[in-house]
Amino acid sequence: MQQFDVTAHNYDFVFKDSFSLFKNDIGDFLKVELPGIVSYLETEFSEIETSTERMDLNFKLEDGSILHLEEEIEVSVDDLIRFASYDLKLYNRYRDRIQTIILCIKGYPAAEAAFNAGSLGYNTTVVNMSDKDGKEKMKELREKIEKGEEINYLELIFLPLMNSDQDMVKRVKETIELEDKLDADQKFKNNLAALTIVLCDKFLSSENMIELWRDRKMVKFFKYVEDQGKNEEAKMLMLRQIKAKFGDSDNEIIDLINKAELSKIEDLSEKIITADSKEEIIDFLKH
Repeated sequence: MQQFDVTAHNYDFVFKDSFSLFKNDIGDFLKVELPGIVSYLETEFSEIETSTERMDLNFKLEDGSILHLEEEIEVSVDDLIRFASYDLKLYNRYRDRIQTIILCIKGYPAAEAAFNAGSLGYNTTVVNMSDKDGKEKMKELREKIEKGEEINYLELIFLPLMNSDQDMVKRVKETIELEDKLDADQKFKNNLAALTIVLCDKFLSSENMIELWRDRKMVKFFKYVEDQGKNEEAKMLMLRQIKAKFGDSDNEIIDLINKAELSKIEDLSEKIITADSKEEIIDFLKH
């Protein structure tokens, strides 16, 4: 039986490929004052070994800080400790301030969730998704799409996580059907569908994911994502080899590798062997 698994590399690729949607619409959707988004940051860290411990979304902001988004059905102290451990890993890598926002599906009694461990305190902002009426938002978006009016695309892809009496699979399917009605090219609509599924994967059973994976319209796209995921794996391997030889990679090397074509990455494997410094690696990637 063919199964679909949202691996960390594929997850990152989907969001890198469509990150402009978040850049343009995230502030209006969250109703939280934020600097503009500059770039998407990978969610996979070598210290996090399982997909169940994968960070949901990370973005670099215009003021140099990092936005860390998490989705949870409910928020517990255990969740907060887990998110805090992610943020420490982010801080260890980038040494920039981090703002964590939790999208809570069943709601939370306060606008903030925090804990105090004495020498270590942790604070997050909570966005209550149960306050958003999924059925009403579906109706509103359908009417706007039929009239050709502009919409906030994040409202569309996060629609299945809003309050509704329908089960998650049905909400995902209805959302994808609505996305298919957009007056846009097929690649863009496929990207929206992929984002919708990936954002919900942690709330769906493996059987649910298989059902969605079998959808004829999505098979071709996810095969493409899988192939791109292999490219991302090659890039991660190069970063690990550079770290093993020269110590931690700086942000410039990470950015250059993320932008490099696969052919350049393949040549880089040989360059790492002969290079005597990180500066040689940077020069190689620039030319």
